[in-house]
Amino acid sequence: MLNRLESLAERVGGTNKLIDQWLESRKNLLVTYYRLVGIKPNKEKNIPLDEKALIDFGHHLVDYLSSCHFHIYDKIIIQEEGAKSPNLAIAARIHPRLEENTENIMAFYDSYVEKGINEDTILQLDKDLSTVGELLEKRFTLEDKLIQEATSRWLSHHASDEAAK
Repeated sequence: MLNRLESLAERVGGTNKLIDQWLESRKNLLVTYYRLVGIKPNKEKNIPLDEKALIDFGHHLVDYLSSCHFHIYDKIIIQEEGAKSPNLAIAARIHPRLEENTENIMAFYDSYVEKGINEDTILQLDKDLSTVGELLEKRFTLEDKLIQEATSRWLSHHASDEAAK
């Protein structure tokens, strides 16, 4: 996921400050996720779970999801509407799927970060971390479509403005 993010950042980086911030936020989330999954709570019984890594990931996760839903998506859609984008339908198709994805990811947060870890939940943690990784992968694929559409629209709009001058 991190390699794909770096590739996307190379392609679209610098075209829009909001997208640059979004990609940096995603990178921070992935780093905390990788730090957490590098810990294998069931590998050896004597290795304790690093609860700080879990809490850090949880905080980055909530920050990322919140900023996407309440800040970034709205701005991208508003900018797309402002540009009278004929492809605004892509945002309308993707947004409900992102909402569902958010609900699924937040179930992990509620189960492990909000309620904490106990002997019953730690046995399920590895599997659920894998599931969250898959959900993040799906989410990033959807978000990448929004980013690429917005970036191409902004570049096209900017090129039109430059040609008009």
